[in-house]
Amino acid sequence: MLYYNENTIPNIKPTRVRLPNGLTITNPDEETLLSLGWKIAPPVPNADYPNQVVWGGSDWVVTPPSEADIATKWESIKATCQRKLAETDYKVIKAVEMSMLNGTTLEQELPFEYVQYRQALRDIYNNVGNLDPYFITWPVLAGQEVTTNGN
Repeated sequence: MLYYNENTIPNIKPTRVRLPNGLTITNPDEETLLSLGWKIAPPVPNADYPNQVVWGGSDWVVTPPSEADIATKWESIKATCQRKLAETDYKVIKAVEMSMLNGTTLEQELPFEYVQYRQALRDIYNNVGNLDPYFITWPVLAGQEVTTNGN
């Protein structure tokens, strides 16, 4: 059970409280706490991700991400896309060099999975398909670990 007093954030039962006369009491029982103005907090509601549960002073409030939270999430996603593209730039550069040296086409030198992977990253970066930033499924190259909702 969680308790709160004077709009403090709910916490476990306090082990020490101050009495009106300035003295303190250790390990107060529930009746004493209630008589001193402490209240029992309502149960914390469940909130589906990405919603958050915050204390509103006398009750819990479920809040969706703010516009600023969403913008910050997109900035993180874009940075991840740029990093992942940079990690495969060497493959594209090598394929261009090899095609020039060997007189081959870029398609012959660069595995198509890299083309698909890089395009999928650019689609995420540009938010093609109006993606939800909290539920991103990242593209995967062979040998990579599958990740969602983050980096």
